Amino acid sequence: MIRCIVCDTENPPGAAVCAACGASLRGDPAAGPASSLPAGTQLHDGRYSVGRVLGQGGFGITYLGADAHLRRVVAIKEFFPHGSQRREREVHPTGGVTMADFRASRERFLDEARILVQFHHPGIVDAYDTFSENNTAYMVMEFLRGRSLMQLLEETGPVPEYETVEYGTRLGEALEVVHAAHLLHRDIKPDNVMLTDDGRVVLIDFGTARTFAAGKTGRMTTMVTPGYAPLEQYGQHVRFGPYTDVYALGATLYHILTGHMPADATDRATGAPLAPPRELVPEVSPGVSDAIAWAMAIRVDERPQTVSAFVDALRAGRGVARSAAQPAAPAPSPAGALPLPEPATGRAATPDRSSDLDQPVGNSPPEYELDVAPESAESPAGGGPFEVSVAGETLYFPEQCACCLQPSDARYLTEHTGGDGPFFLFEETRGWEVPYCSQCLEHVSLAATTPRPGLGRLAAGTLVGAALGGPVGMLVGLGSAAASSIFGSAQHGARLQSLLRPTCVSAGPAVAYLGWNRDIHRFVFLNRRYAEAFAADNEQRDAA
Repeated sequence: MIRCIVCDTENPPGAAVCAACGASLRGDPAAGPASSLPAGTQLHDGRYSVGRVLGQGGFGITYLGADAHLRRVVAIKEFFPHGSQRREREVHPTGGVTMADFRASRERFLDEARILVQFHHPGIVDAYDTFSENNTAYMVMEFLRGRSLMQLLEETGPVPEYETVEYGTRLGEALEVVHAAHLLHRDIKPDNVMLTDDGRVVLIDFGTARTFAAGKTGRMTTMVTPGYAPLEQYGQHVRFGPYTDVYALGATLYHILTGHMPADATDRATGAPLAPPRELVPEVSPGVSDAIAWAMAIRVDERPQTVSAFVDALRAGRGVARSAAQPAAPAPSPAGALPLPEPATGRAATPDRSSDLDQPVGNSPPEYELDVAPESAESPAGGGPFEVSVAGETLYFPEQCACCLQPSDARYLTEHTGGDGPFFLFEETRGWEVPYCSQCLEHVSLAATTPRPGLGRLAAGTLVGAALGGPVGMLVGLGSAAASSIFGSAQHGARLQSLLRPTCVSAGPAVAYLGWNRDIHRFVFLNRRYAEAFAADNEQRDAA
């Protein structure tokens, strides 16, 4: 047998291409499926060019690509359904597929782009552009650097409970936005969840997403992934709703938590058992095990009716409540996540195309002095995070470390990328340098270079996500210095621990810039006293 190194499928001896993904089994498999466009092919009047193949499914080929106009890396998805063939560059149906069926499927492919364009959330992949060419259609999306939940499971084995709950929370936040638009994803599974290098948890592949009418029976095309699809998804004239995606989300978490593929819903309906997660992994808490089993109930009326109800049960089972500070609406930024920055220098922030922010910050004595709490005092975090909105072209930061409140001798740069216009084409990055001390910058740098990527890094204090609760929700769990214990290296964790002062509020960054709307700027702080002083200082200056 010949194993495909692209999709890991076993192929018979002598096979030239993989029967599953079309990748070449001879020579360089990175050359991609035999049916793919040659690297360097230009599309859309030269605006886009395609590179290597990232993957191929039943409906299309996804390429790594480049946008020559905006000079950015993108992912380009080409409609290329199973059974099609390429003549020169054009795509044509073959076999029993009629041209009418091909065109109808192509229209459904374009529906995915239309669906994605309406969302701008860090947990939902962004679509930038769509166009028709070569007798087919193309969708240009953000390129997500990272790995899928399935790859994580295959590389590291079952995922710890705290990470599983966090993944469920982040995916739930994205699904709430999808459901608010009266849409169902209908294909949630570990392969369709990306864990990006900048800490986002992103739902991808909306190719089967469809609208639904709450409480009504409707007709939907039967498209299922066994093990993750609920029983109602196998029918056509049945009732669909958010609980349909809740089942799939529960099944996804079941798989990564236990390492066992869930039994197919049709098998379960005829008596096949589903072992509770706690039975397979005794370390799983009873509450989390029960919440996942609840989400995977066969009967619709026995499941959580909304994703928020499931997430609340999941977090309650873990003993963690969702922060009331989480915003209820998505941010306008298409980028969404707050990346792990490098330790800041002492220079003022000068973002591209942001001359209005090209002013030094903290350039006059602060009107508020912050007292450092003694070791026995209540933590200055005070139950944060604390979101603050201030107005002005020049902002003023108290000249003490935003993490530990010691005198400042350095600066920490916090940035946000946003944009507007069609498909958010006019992106810009703005940033602010916040007073910090050298010692806290060092432990922030250590947190950013922890040996183990993923949610272990997040729990150590990384600020990630976006204004729809991503950074705010994550900040809640980042305030404890004990987070350093999850670092992959004991030596690394010991060094980090030694740098944390009793008044530090986070191993990672203690401040995040959430973005702007005209001259209104939004921040999140972990340090209550610093947040209050920052807000009061700028409010007084604005009033003056």
